[in-house]
Amino acid sequence: MRPHPWSPRTVPTIWVDYTTGYGYTGTGERVKPKVGERRQKPNLGDLLDTAASYGAERIMLTGKVPAADMGPERRHWLLVKTPGWRADGHWFLAPATGRFVRESTDQKVEVRTAAEWFGDIDLNPAQAREAWDATAAMVSSVVPGATLFLSPAATGTNLWALSLPKDLDPDFVTEDIGEEIHRTSGQHHLEHNVLGPNFSTHEDCLPLINPEEQKFITDFASIDGRFMYAALCRELGVGPGRRLNREDTMELMRQDPYLRARIYVKFRVPENWNHVGLFGVRHRNVSDGWYYPNRPGAVGETWADASEVFMAQRAGWMVDPVESVAFMKARPLDTFAQRLIRARERTLAVENVDYDVRAAVASALRSIVIQSIGAFASRGRSRTEVVWSAAEVPTQYMSSVQRRGEAFIYKIPQPLSQRNRPFYRPELAAQVWGRGRARVLDGPGAGGVRTGVLTLPGNSIIGINGDAVYTTHVPQWSLPDDLGGADDGKVGRLRLQGYASGKFQTPATLEARDLLKKRADRNGPQEAYGLFAAQAAQRP
Repeated sequence: MRPHPWSPRTVPTIWVDYTTGYGYTGTGERVKPKVGERRQKPNLGDLLDTAASYGAERIMLTGKVPAADMGPERRHWLLVKTPGWRADGHWFLAPATGRFVRESTDQKVEVRTAAEWFGDIDLNPAQAREAWDATAAMVSSVVPGATLFLSPAATGTNLWALSLPKDLDPDFVTEDIGEEIHRTSGQHHLEHNVLGPNFSTHEDCLPLINPEEQKFITDFASIDGRFMYAALCRELGVGPGRRLNREDTMELMRQDPYLRARIYVKFRVPENWNHVGLFGVRHRNVSDGWYYPNRPGAVGETWADASEVFMAQRAGWMVDPVESVAFMKARPLDTFAQRLIRARERTLAVENVDYDVRAAVASALRSIVIQSIGAFASRGRSRTEVVWSAAEVPTQYMSSVQRRGEAFIYKIPQPLSQRNRPFYRPELAAQVWGRGRARVLDGPGAGGVRTGVLTLPGNSIIGINGDAVYTTHVPQWSLPDDLGGADDGKVGRLRLQGYASGKFQTPATLEARDLLKKRADRNGPQEAYGLFAAQAAQRP
């Protein structure tokens, strides 16, 4: 069943600062908040009233919006009473979305954040509105007839439908393979390799850095992939998928080093290994996520993308393919990715636009790619309802009730709609995620240079966060090629994003690591460039 694009109607929107409530409408009219009596700053109810007074159906918040924290000790910013408005199915995890209905008129208003599109770039309402319009213009310039939807995911999947080759009508994976992908496919490689509260508790995981032995570090490098997911969409495999036994899997692997397949493997960590784990294994308690065995001699078994299997074999791991699901090679995402890459290149080439706005547009294009890939694996998500009395919770949903301050929240499962069914392609998501995990460990650079975590000293790896690497060692390959590195500016290249030098306490927690990352990214890579240039000048 081929996915068909559709055109949404324009949603009247106000762009306002979360703290002050001031901002602009989508047409550029100045917005002044309706603030309740005895308040100097608007609350959420005031912002909803403000939207209603301007005829808006969506509020896009900029500024210091509280983190989407659903922990028991903190109240989510959407979990407040809004007199005259009732909740209509929120999404609490980042990026959070509030849905409200005005009780007197049934007017609906969605509350979203500009960060959903533009990431952590600090924009005021005017800049955010300009970035939105610029993103829409860039998208329509590369995909005729395209427009922006309510979310990056919906925008991207529609762009895919507009970009799917006319001669390609990819089959769905069979129901059993689709269910298997959901049970056995992880997303990003997420790992903190410093001993401490955020290090894995599994016995087959050994820390690479012990802060008790190495109390301080003098260098912190932040490396990440340039528009990485867009570079991983080339010639993916499509359904329905063929199941192969051990013998056929091994034969196919011998014949095709670019096999499009998911492979169930048994593996053993080499006895002399002192580096990160290469395969993600799911904890028995699924809610605990994934761990990456790296203890010498440890054995495990898991499903992995073929790119991960070949990468592990190159690294000297003993890998035994037990069975596989092979897909047919096609180009389901090639045009989609190429068009967004072109939009990004055009964005970065524009010179008469505010730098933050231009960066925001590039971030929005990245959000479209990343969230679209995730949407391919979505089977619908639960609708979260909010009530202020436990008596209001329907009996059939009592098992999902959680209390958050004075509020009670419960979930109503939402099956995949018929309109969204053609966009359910978990095999595409699984392949991109697998390729991403493989490339951050061992990937290509300019001039045939190998890049990635495995080229670094094991005891320098602080952590991995998807396509980002945090390390105490700045590899030369992370530099631009005109400085002797392997970054030629192409999408998918791992490149030095930021660098900080000094005397820093070894980051034993994710919080400490994130602070160093922010510091390094603020600094940028220039100091490291200077160090390598000075070293090169001293060579005979």
